[in-house]
Amino acid sequence: MLNRVARRALRSPRRAESPPAWQIGDFSWKLSGQRAGESEAAACAALNGPQDFIAANNKVFKERRDLVVSMLNQAKGISCATPEGAFYVYPSCAGAIGKTAPSGNVIATDEDFVTELLAAGGVAAVHGGAFGMSPFFRISYATATETLEDACKRIQRFCGNLR
Repeated sequence: MLNRVARRALRSPRRAESPPAWQIGDFSWKLSGQRAGESEAAACAALNGPQDFIAANNKVFKERRDLVVSMLNQAKGISCATPEGAFYVYPSCAGAIGKTAPSGNVIATDEDFVTELLAAGGVAAVHGGAFGMSPFFRISYATATETLEDACKRIQRFCGNLR
């Protein structure tokens, strides 16, 4: 199996630096109370195996990220910075706070924003308050480009209908 150094390396990164690496050992520990050697071996195989797909995947994720950031920045009341190393964005919905949704409800928080966005626009997002980041919301761009375009158009439409 893995030597002691490799096992420590797979379990030791701080969450802020490397959540996927942390979760390899952490998740199996929570489920069984034991470290899963199979998960660690799979992680090593992924890290030491073929890497030729990475450049193409990075290009696709960069294109998706840029599409989402651009489209969200075109939505009224939304401001979205470009992330550098994530597969999600945290747009600010501060410009929507205090506005009235199509339902007649006033948007007072980022949680209100995502609740109304789901009800009126059919787009699921996580409110930033869940991560200690109000008034932001979280959208993943780890999905099909067509799905992202549709979701961003719905967000634009929803924000355009706020009064």
